[in-house]
Amino acid sequence: MTDDTPWLENAATELAAARDAWATGNAGRGRVCARRAAGMALKAWLATGAGDAAAYRTSFMHHLNALADDPQRPAAVREAAWRLAARKVPPGGFTAPLPEKLTPAHDAELIIGWCADRVAG
Repeated sequence: MTDDTPWLENAATELAAARDAWATGNAGRGRVCARRAAGMALKAWLATGAGDAAAYRTSFMHHLNALADDPQRPAAVREAAWRLAARKVPPGGFTAPLPEKLTPAHDAELIIGWCADRVAG
């Protein structure tokens, strides 16, 4: 196993930037930073060998789309990736409960937490 702490640390820094951007009204930057944060955490998780690196490909957006389509992952995590990837609502809608004031940072935080738990083993 490799040391994936830098990816997770960078994800936390990027998540803070997403929250700051959203709070100051810069929604576009907030979305970009949230996507990057989630992608960095997914990079750390993929480096453990737990995920199918070929299916998740190389870019952060590829990672998010692959996670959204991965039936082996929890619904809440898949749906967070689905929203961050800016995909249309899936047929039948979302199944996991949503926070009252959902932001891209919430979705990124959910993915980061899920990845961090798996990286920690």
